Amino acid sequence: RQKEQQLAGIDDAATQPQTRASELFSSLVYGKHPYGRSSSGSRATVEKLTADDCKAFHKAAFAPNFATVVLVGDFKSDEMVKKIEALPAVGAGNAVPVVKTFGLINIMDKGPEGVQVMGYPIDKIGHVNEFPQSLYRQYKAREEAVEKLKDPKLPAGDREYFAKIAADTSPPSFNLVKETRIPADLPKGLNLPDALPENLQGRLTYVSTDRVLVFKGEMTDEELAQLTALSPDTEWEMKVRGLYEQSDLRRLVPRVRNADARTWPGIILGEGVALIHKDKDGKLVGRNPTLYRVPARLTVLGIPPDGGSVGVENKSERPYWIVDDSRTKVYQYDSQTVYVPFDVLQRDLGMEAKEGADGSPGFPARTSEIDVKIKPGYDLNKARQEIEDACRQVFEGKVNLYDAGYRVMTWEESQRVWLGAIEKEKVLVTGLFSLISVVAVFLIFCIFYMIVVEKTRDIGIIKSVGATNGGVAAIFLGYGLAIGLVGSGLGLLIGWSIVHYINQLHDWLGKAMGIVIWDPQVYLFDTIPNTMNPMEVSVILGVAILSAVLGATVPALRAAWLHPVEALRWE
Repeated sequence: RQKEQQLAGIDDAATQPQTRASELFSSLVYGKHPYGRSSSGSRATVEKLTADDCKAFHKAAFAPNFATVVLVGDFKSDEMVKKIEALPAVGAGNAVPVVKTFGLINIMDKGPEGVQVMGYPIDKIGHVNEFPQSLYRQYKAREEAVEKLKDPKLPAGDREYFAKIAADTSPPSFNLVKETRIPADLPKGLNLPDALPENLQGRLTYVSTDRVLVFKGEMTDEELAQLTALSPDTEWEMKVRGLYEQSDLRRLVPRVRNADARTWPGIILGEGVALIHKDKDGKLVGRNPTLYRVPARLTVLGIPPDGGSVGVENKSERPYWIVDDSRTKVYQYDSQTVYVPFDVLQRDLGMEAKEGADGSPGFPARTSEIDVKIKPGYDLNKARQEIEDACRQVFEGKVNLYDAGYRVMTWEESQRVWLGAIEKEKVLVTGLFSLISVVAVFLIFCIFYMIVVEKTRDIGIIKSVGATNGGVAAIFLGYGLAIGLVGSGLGLLIGWSIVHYINQLHDWLGKAMGIVIWDPQVYLFDTIPNTMNPMEVSVILGVAILSAVLGATVPALRAAWLHPVEALRWE
């Protein structure tokens, strides 16, 4: 019903000239940015949404022990964090401030693009979510290195390089990348690292499996001359000069005046923003080895502490270096989100602490929200109430509680519209499953009834030699139970195989037939959710087995009640 109401609203809006004009204006101004799309969605996207899509989204994006606290008002964010962390349900380190806003990013002066900007204290954000595990260079590349080390044919030089990556346990950060990578092929006759002079041993590595040259640190003019002298090949000279230019960030942006480009902060791009995507074979492509030597300029609009209007005069523009890319597997985040240091974004938005003039109290440091992770075993709603009481204590006496502008929400409350729709669709699916079960019971009843009719004389022979009514009934009930067990087992095996390998099957369909069913722009995730809920599977198996036994019950009772003499005389 919720979906039907949404579709009806979309159809009605399509007939309104003012609404269509507004949507066209937004699409022209904001392009592919979320502001450029209708907040109600489109008929194509809403029609394809299912209960499983919604459940999979919530399972991936919202953990049951995760609560979001949105706080805006006259208070110190560090005071609020300490107050929340003091609660038994939270604990130290499990309350992390986050700044959210929107901005324009310009990568390599190719034109601005609208993005969502997240300010993360990256040393703490891993306490409340799994963002560090979404990073490629600082997490997934290490996992790939471990897998590559399992190859016995891996060249010695590559093995040493990947062993260092696999052994790296440094925490995630926005620090600039200290090594330069450039795609290259070694000229014939050049053997690295044997040909390297002593001062460059360990600094220049050729990774043959990736076909890239890797240089650590900043290359000097003398080192450039040493490396170019290793081979007369012009291609080699060009690649080495490329390493030289990119190894020192100041050479990449010589137009910067009175500033050192090495002091720019780092920025992490969502994979879609970095133009990393899946090809027709389902493989991720577009991650260039030089990605982490690319500058980007981010523009945001500051938020006045007094709640005034936001205008161009509040604009803040800052250069960054790309230091990593993130793949959360949630399309809307990966395609339009960038991540920057919390303190940097806080300053650019004017949300840092400010002292007042002429003895006025000034403004405390502000944040968009505080993400809180609740300890396992605590009731989520009870924890939410405790956090709300803590917020009330901080606000009390400072601001009218009704005008404080903060909300405390569990993940369920923040997504109550989606959850309500899911619950309604679950009821509908349960009803359909019940009808299917009734049909299955009826089919089993018909089959067993015909068996009893056909085997009436056989039943009479069995009873005439001493079989009891219970024994005869047990034969048919056992038969029904066996069918239920075998059928449920085979169904579970086939169902698990399809669900577990659904993405591989989808990729195969794309390769073999050119069929693309799963569009991440419609279904939210860039891969098809392939998990099974053990509790729901158990219930379904139990119902299936019970249906088989119920279907065999009436024929079993009829067989048990047959009189031996009458059964033997059956024609």
